[in-house]
Amino acid sequence: MLRVLFHKDVEAAPLLSKVSDYTKTAEMLKLPFWIFTEHSDPIGVVITGKEPVRLLAPMGTRLAIVNLVQKNWSGDLLKEFASQTVKLALEQEAAYMTVELLAEEEAAIDSFAEAGFTVLADSFMMSLRLDQEFTFLHTLEFNQVRKEEMANWIQSARKCLSGSKDVVMERILANIGDLPRNLMDMYYSLEKFYFVNRGEQEIGVLNYNPQAGMISNIGVDVTERGQGYGRQIMLFGLKQLQTANCEQAKLRVHVENQPAIRLYESLGFKVSKRRKLLIYETGT
Repeated sequence: MLRVLFHKDVEAAPLLSKVSDYTKTAEMLKLPFWIFTEHSDPIGVVITGKEPVRLLAPMGTRLAIVNLVQKNWSGDLLKEFASQTVKLALEQEAAYMTVELLAEEEAAIDSFAEAGFTVLADSFMMSLRLDQEFTFLHTLEFNQVRKEEMANWIQSARKCLSGSKDVVMERILANIGDLPRNLMDMYYSLEKFYFVNRGEQEIGVLNYNPQAGMISNIGVDVTERGQGYGRQIMLFGLKQLQTANCEQAKLRVHVENQPAIRLYESLGFKVSKRRKLLIYETGT
């Protein structure tokens, strides 16, 4: 039988260190969370709050984030955990809740699917050692975005990333323009953003995180696709990560985005893992 403990409960204190890897976001943002446990073993954590946290819904939308701590529980216990997370989310009036799992965690995925979750994103994580030379065409201009230009960059990103199978990024871009100024400034401080031009013509966008070694997004205007610009943008991004002393580049790509996967593999990227983001939307 599962027990659910609020993080401020006295009985939860001995469990906090065991779930600390899963509650960093909650602690940083001062969000409430609940620990699901059987005896003294934590099974999972549910964090609740309001957007902007995941940016999958408009500002102020109530949400819940599920983290599965233990991966090797029986199917019955996983089913109970999944159903209880839904019950808690409804009690907290969350409009949606998410859980992200490795694709091989099939029992857990099936348990959440039975509880009403659906797959929102199915993605490969890919990585590349930055131990080679990266040369890009200088016929393209890469203009770093100034803080006051972020609204324009978001508009360009919406256009250049259109048609992608990545519905998560589409939802984020639809909501990110409403971020409070302090959070937009924080986002700007963590990532490097670029407009990509060919002469006077804007043809694409790029943003990457030099601290994480992550290529976050590359996009090419739909009218300019198929001319090799995506490859040149990637080469520029990889060069910037290399200059920032990153030893490895990482990125996320939808498993059905075959043109992008072929591009990344041609540059030497390898799949490191496959992750599925599941969502339960209550409609409240």
